[in-house]
Amino acid sequence: MVELLKLMESYGDAPAFKNLDGENSYEVTYREYLERMRACAYNLRSVFGDITGKHIGVMADSNYEYTVILGAVLFSRGVLVPVNFFETPENIEAAIYRSDLDGFIVEEKYRDKAVGNFKIADKNEILKTGEGSLELKDFTEEEKNNLALILFTSGTTGMSKGVMLSAGNLLDFEATGHNDDYSEDDKASSGHRIYNIFPFYHSAGIVGWLYRIEQKATTYLSADPRNVLSDLEGEQIDVALVTPAILKLWQTCIKKGNMERLGGLKLALTGGAKPDIDVVKTFLDNGIAFGQYYGMTEASGNITCNFDVANHLESVGKLVDGCEVEFIDGEICIRYFGVMLGYYKDPEGTAEVLENGLLHTGDLGYMDEDGFLYITGRKKNLIILSGGENVSPEELEKHIYANPKVKECLVYEDNDRICAAVYCDADAQEEVKKHISEMNKTQPLYKRIYKTEFRTEEFEKTALGKIKR
Repeated sequence: MVELLKLMESYGDAPAFKNLDGENSYEVTYREYLERMRACAYNLRSVFGDITGKHIGVMADSNYEYTVILGAVLFSRGVLVPVNFFETPENIEAAIYRSDLDGFIVEEKYRDKAVGNFKIADKNEILKTGEGSLELKDFTEEEKNNLALILFTSGTTGMSKGVMLSAGNLLDFEATGHNDDYSEDDKASSGHRIYNIFPFYHSAGIVGWLYRIEQKATTYLSADPRNVLSDLEGEQIDVALVTPAILKLWQTCIKKGNMERLGGLKLALTGGAKPDIDVVKTFLDNGIAFGQYYGMTEASGNITCNFDVANHLESVGKLVDGCEVEFIDGEICIRYFGVMLGYYKDPEGTAEVLENGLLHTGDLGYMDEDGFLYITGRKKNLIILSGGENVSPEELEKHIYANPKVKECLVYEDNDRICAAVYCDADAQEEVKKHISEMNKTQPLYKRIYKTEFRTEEFEKTALGKIKR
């Protein structure tokens, strides 16, 4: 097991974080970070009692303070349950109740989203200093199978699933990544300045947080992600871990000659969705190395990494150390120590994707003779947008079918936007349009239906009567 606490203690006054907030930006050393984490652990015990094995939810902005809570809960042996405040009220409520929370840490502006019969603590109460401090201990080999994290991820049935990850899933292997010339290496180089945009309710955010500590990196975070086009001006970073949607914004900056907005970026890394090939070429043509990860929450994050994008533009890369792949009817299936324990209180859902340690990814693909993996399609219906957001078409179709005038419907993606095709009587179309418009008001931006087309005929169906996608 990687001893992260021992590593942090050895780093001393090396910079751990830089919180980017204009004139209010500040740096935090590893020594300060560890002290803050210990103080947070003391507050956790004061508010919730001994949290060993207790399920502690967190709903807050993804900044430096969130990572303090992450570490304090994790190394206090609590079970961390990050909740995505961008989700619909229905899905937030489902995640809260289905995860059996014992306590909930909430940022004040999201307080109205927190519902349940458990102790709710304000984030500032948990983060205050000067009250006391608790010693924290690294995980032992005997604790590797302990449940440490429940992350909710969208599924094809329309209901998010609680992925159970163990301490071993998170900490039982050394970080792999890039070396000092930003090409692939068995062990990542240390001391880099890394800008991160992935939120901490996302597996890429949490796994990246752990990796960067191990790499003795300085993590740069935007206090407000909307300032991604200005926060890096005047800064000097080495690496950026961002979504494909942000890469498109940066591509525009590059083409307009505004390279200073990228903070001297040397390597762009992405994951969550396939990047646009034209975007990749823009970065490479302007002297910025490029890498991408392919993974899923059920595999604790990364399955492959590709730091040879210039020669394998269409590939998601080679398998990370310890990961083995099998192809069953074209589906990518893996064996890996990062594979989840299962879905929380969902043995049926677990059995659908996990069999004797073999994880069925739902993706179709192949591997070339050089060991590079290629994705050719999805066995599942899940839509993945360029920002890395997962959208279940069945979830949105259920809402559309709530209008009795809708006979059939199909939700799909077109040009990175969610669209719907609807079959109904011609005189019902205006009513259905209004229904979808009202429905959009209850959805996060990335789930809103931007275009509705009406059909005059039924959809083509399978032999079992299901609409063909």
